[in-house]
Amino acid sequence: MRQKRCDNDNHGRAIVTVRFCSHCGAVVNARIRAGRCPRENHATMRRAQSTYCVDCGEQLVQAR
Repeated sequence: MRQKRCDNDNHGRAIVTVRFCSHCGAVVNARIRAGRCPRENHATMRRAQSTYCVDCGEQLVQAR
C-alpha cells in the first residue's frame, strides 16, 4: 500500500536540502546524514511550528 504524501512541499521538490520532513517526519533526502541537534535548535524549530526536526527527525510537538 502506498503511503499518502503530506502537504509539505519537500516531498515533491527535485532538490531537497533537509533529511526529514518537518510536517510528517518522513525521510525526504536519504543522502543527507541524520545529525544530533542541540536543544536550542529544537526550541527554534518549535517556535517556527515544525512538528519534527528536519536534521534528526525527532518529534518536537506532541499530536493533539
